[in-house]
Amino acid sequence: MLKKIINFLFSCNDPPIPFIEEQPSEADTYYLQALQYESLCMTLQQLQAVPEISQRLTPKHIYQRNAVWNYLSAGLRGHMEAQYRLGVYYLHGKLGLDQNDEQARLWLDKARQQNHSKAAQLLSEIES
Repeated sequence: MLKKIINFLFSCNDPPIPFIEEQPSEADTYYLQALQYESLCMTLQQLQAVPEISQRLTPKHIYQRNAVWNYLSAGLRGHMEAQYRLGVYYLHGKLGLDQNDEQARLWLDKARQQNHSKAAQLLSEIES
């Protein structure tokens, strides 16, 4: 059983974390931590299906809270991808956030102001 769990954990197709050549900024550090917590949320959700270990897992909301906190920290420091993700999560009520169109527009607009093309496209879709 343990072998199956280990194989499962190492077989996940997590999105690659972007490589940063120089010393990461504070915003980059928060963003990378948020990606890690979000990845933990997804892995935890998959592991909930295994009854033998689901009772011993850390509650998902803790990882969601940490991911959102780090996205907010990065977004407030000007990280445009974090701003975009916050906009998307507020728009759809994901990652433990309540759906909030006003917050979604605010964060998407911050990303759009930094020339984030997906944020600009999503904002135009929302506003039309």
